Amino acid sequence: MANIHPACKPVSGDFHVLNVVVKEHVTKSFNALLTCNIKVPYMKAVNLEGPPRAVRKEAIKDGMELGKKFLAEGEAGARSVCLKLKKTRWTPQQLASVDEKDLYTNHPLPGFRDNQELLSKEEALVPPGEGWTRHSPTMLVHPQSQVFFFQTGDKAGRYVRRGTGSEWEDIDPPHTPQEYELLVRAGSASSSRRGTKLDRAVILNDVTKIARLALKLPLSFVDRPASAFALFYGVRNADAAQWCAENFHKKLLPRLAEKIHVFTTEDLQSVLEATLRDLDSELLTGTGSACSPYSGCSALLALLLGNRLVITGVGDCRVVLLEGEGQAASATPLLEKAGSLEDPEEQQRFWKAGGMVNGGLLYHQQPEQLDDVHRILCAPNVFDALLADSEELDEKQVKAAYRRWALRVHPDKQTGAECDADRRAFGLAFARLEESREKLEAMMAEDLESCRELRRVLHAEVSTRAGAATLLGVDKAAATDSIIIEEVAKEAERAAKELKRKIAKLEVVAPDFRQAEAICDEAVRTLARPVAAEALPRSEALLREGAACSRALGLRDLRFPRPVVLMEPKSVSYMLSTNASVRFALLCGATAALDDQSLTRAAAAHARRPKASVLVFNALSDASPASAPASNASSASVCISVRRSGKAEAPAAKRQKTGSSDTVRVRHILLRHQQVRQADPMLRRDAGRSLQEAEELALKTLETLLKTPNQFPKLCRELSDCQSGDQPGQLCGDLGWLAKGQTEAVLDEAIFALNANEFSDVLAGSRGLHIIQRLA
Repeated sequence: MANIHPACKPVSGDFHVLNVVVKEHVTKSFNALLTCNIKVPYMKAVNLEGPPRAVRKEAIKDGMELGKKFLAEGEAGARSVCLKLKKTRWTPQQLASVDEKDLYTNHPLPGFRDNQELLSKEEALVPPGEGWTRHSPTMLVHPQSQVFFFQTGDKAGRYVRRGTGSEWEDIDPPHTPQEYELLVRAGSASSSRRGTKLDRAVILNDVTKIARLALKLPLSFVDRPASAFALFYGVRNADAAQWCAENFHKKLLPRLAEKIHVFTTEDLQSVLEATLRDLDSELLTGTGSACSPYSGCSALLALLLGNRLVITGVGDCRVVLLEGEGQAASATPLLEKAGSLEDPEEQQRFWKAGGMVNGGLLYHQQPEQLDDVHRILCAPNVFDALLADSEELDEKQVKAAYRRWALRVHPDKQTGAECDADRRAFGLAFARLEESREKLEAMMAEDLESCRELRRVLHAEVSTRAGAATLLGVDKAAATDSIIIEEVAKEAERAAKELKRKIAKLEVVAPDFRQAEAICDEAVRTLARPVAAEALPRSEALLREGAACSRALGLRDLRFPRPVVLMEPKSVSYMLSTNASVRFALLCGATAALDDQSLTRAAAAHARRPKASVLVFNALSDASPASAPASNASSASVCISVRRSGKAEAPAAKRQKTGSSDTVRVRHILLRHQQVRQADPMLRRDAGRSLQEAEELALKTLETLLKTPNQFPKLCRELSDCQSGDQPGQLCGDLGWLAKGQTEAVLDEAIFALNANEFSDVLAGSRGLHIIQRLA
């Protein structure tokens, strides 16, 4: 362990005093302790942990390297070296020149630069990380976070931010990113039935690289590994899911770049939840989105920074932690889906908001489909609690309606076992009936014409352009021209203002007055939304379709002006150990309905194969009775595999002698599919499969090989689309000896992580899907 302590007090002499000592621990490990007394008053004490060493000379070498870098580049340089030392293995040649007597001097260690060089560098200090730009001759600024750094002068080395006034406020230095020895792999898959579109999954293996290349944003201060995952499952259609999948990184990554200090778990949860709200806002308004505001989606976002995984979801989705393999496999729910239509509490909520379930889907309420009690309890306003749409509003009609319904729902008038069991519901319905009569009588006494106008507003269907135009008395024609849209919007605003004036007399006595105002405002927004005449029928056709859950992004008609559906994300976090070997199943649609035991049993054989795991989940959901409803016409899932980095070793009994550590011998089965566009000179045949068909065949083939590995030549000869499948006997599919970098990156990484005779995951390459076995 190397600790660097630049003292704030000057020392005698003209040079920095550096002493390195080596501590020996009872565990027979050695640590280098480097103490630096630096004549720079604004430097702070810094503590860094280096790696424990089994050999004393290695610890001495660590301390010398840290000292050199510290004097050359300061704290940031020493921290970077400290991270590298954890992976460094000194060779005998490098340790040959290490002399322990050099540690016990009062002069700079051999190879250290003169202190004047350090002082000259510190006259124009450079902060760590990327993205700093010039703010003034003495200051740099990090634009995304609005953190400033003094390079020179009396305040040199200080990080500041503007306070409430014109004064600068001192803040802590940026976070030094930590790199954890964790290997992260992920796979995704979607399956569709009855012609539905595939839903959308996104895997960003390195968000720092994506941010730099796609958005020109530096993410220098986040821990590593740094990965992001998203799964969007379409509600009504796949348009909203498609748009969110294409744009979520544009909302997420700038929020990560806004902070250069440590992200707490709560910070990361807030980032993901804000990302979902940004997506939702654009879906609802149509800003930047080509899809209808009545399209929607369930969503799961996951962010892995260092050893923390944070997940946020909304809608028909859930997350399960999978640990172990084979008989020792287990599953633990991390995030359960919200908004289940079978939840009694949730039913009460959306009933009161004017929603109802029919055929397993959530719709706006249809009173004729409800029994008497629920028709009254679920009525969205006082008018509908008493009167049918065809009944006139007057004092005589209200009294007659009250007597008619009171006979049907009064608790004392009910008989039979069913009524005894539901007597509380009858009591609540009768109370709502009495309250509605009293409110209506008070409203009519105040102003009957205003009361009738209020009823017309509450019954308006303002999600459609025709309904909104009828309510406000304006032109209903669709338009995309900005000038025409602006004129229509102004006319609609004037009409809405006049309509609100007409019902203003009832503000105090009408319980639904605020809802009427919201309906008027929603009518204005509907008419102000640009839409082409040819696109309008398709967009408004979605209004006739139900939703499979009561939580979602989008679905404007089910959220405004009455919140039948909510957008309330839920978040969860998980802290990974450095010895972790776990998988996280992100499930949407039909896969979210799978129970934990089924997930454990189905994927027990694929502990290191995330792609195969998700293919198993989808296959299992296809065969499940729960997938029968139209709402589950497709399924999607993502599996994130996390384990300690470095090549896993096979048990000693199974370990075989291999070739060079830089070369391996492998054989493979290639399954080409329709999404492979490039020409392939090694193509044996083109079966014309869809991607989904190729994935299903790959999973079936892999599971057969895991049970009977000796069938590889037979299956390769029958299925492989590569010319290597024509080779005779045991050479069928053989690719020979491969060196690192000889194949594309995704295959290269997987091949060199395999043990001898082990089968790979289902790998998606530029030629198609591969199943690879390492032979030696």
